[in-house]
Amino acid sequence: MSSVVSLLQQLEAERIDTVQLQFTDLMGAVKAVSIPSSRLADVLDRGVNFDGSSVEGFARGEESDMRLVPDLATACRWRSAFGGRALRLICDVVLPDGLPFAGDPRRILARAAARAAAAGAPEMLVSAELEFFLLPQGERLEDAHLRDPARYFDAPSSDFAARCLRLIAEGLSEAGIPATQIHHEAAPHQYEIDLAPLPPIPAADAIITAKLAIRREAARFGFTASFMPKPFTDHPGSGLHLTFAPAGEEADVSRGASFAAGILEHARGLSAIASPTVNSYKRLGGSEAPGFVGWSDRHPAPYLRAVGSAWEWRAPDASANPYLAIACALAAGSDGIEQAMPLPNRLDERPEIWSEEQRFLRRVAALPETLRDALDALEQDECLQAALGDHAMHHFLEAKRLEWEAYARTVHVWEREQYLTL
Repeated sequence: MSSVVSLLQQLEAERIDTVQLQFTDLMGAVKAVSIPSSRLADVLDRGVNFDGSSVEGFARGEESDMRLVPDLATACRWRSAFGGRALRLICDVVLPDGLPFAGDPRRILARAAARAAAAGAPEMLVSAELEFFLLPQGERLEDAHLRDPARYFDAPSSDFAARCLRLIAEGLSEAGIPATQIHHEAAPHQYEIDLAPLPPIPAADAIITAKLAIRREAARFGFTASFMPKPFTDHPGSGLHLTFAPAGEEADVSRGASFAAGILEHARGLSAIASPTVNSYKRLGGSEAPGFVGWSDRHPAPYLRAVGSAWEWRAPDASANPYLAIACALAAGSDGIEQAMPLPNRLDERPEIWSEEQRFLRRVAALPETLRDALDALEQDECLQAALGDHAMHHFLEAKRLEWEAYARTVHVWEREQYLTL
């Protein structure tokens, strides 16, 4: 109660008159409703009702009435797109009777974290490397890369980009999410922001918050912030590398190895969650993104990279819902611990240079090559199905199969260029 009183007093002292309540749909899109700060005390007590049937992945017939319950721990100052100041609260979704909604991505992650603890998994901290493009508005996408000669770790090529990045960092710090570093990536107009390690749910909250802050500041400086996995054919794509590190000072090496082995075991099913768009599969298998299932501490683009006692998962991209991606990774790692899975041999070479027979003999599997293949793999993975739950699994597969079918029916420019004169 004292924290509620303290928050209300802060709003009055700082003359903040708007509170923004945020949550994500099943696909990771942020939804928001704004309320006057005078209503906050009542909302903290009763929540806010909304129609779940209008939210992607939330429709459930007789249970379409839902309620937002703000998480007080997520309260932070928030800049609106118009420059004003508000308070931001991330919400959990519950049913009218107060029971948690099984399809709420935040709830799915909380359930996976509880299962990991029950399986004896070490308490994990999750850090994120978020890659994205700042593309000048008003230019053709095909020409946008011509104006930025900078490459990996170069200084930003324009003052606008440098100021934009500085305000992004300030916005994250204001939201209680310090960035450990920001730098130019390998492609033109491509940048990376690294977020500090946090427990699973706050880590997913931080990723969602970072994407919003990046988009907001980019628009103010005349850029379009793109988290598209592979916008350019001839340049590297953008990933969302997630590192899982034991929270304690002393790591249990054997359990950590089994945790990693579980992620490798479920890698093909995880692809649908970690790389959930048609475009995601244009990135995978590229020069800096994994195409095969394996781990290493020296391979340039492994699926999992060993970093001391931590494991960097390099397959996800930022089109993924971070709540679902982290939840499914925890579920896969927990399965590895429960089954005492042994860690496969380390990869010291690129499997791309091996023959198919060599990969078969060395038991190195390829990741799915299309979204359709990844969805098929997810549908066959009982561990990940249990992590998502029946509701989320059904709606996720339904939406993503429709996405694949729409893509497969569309006639693309490349096809016209190749076949129009046949």
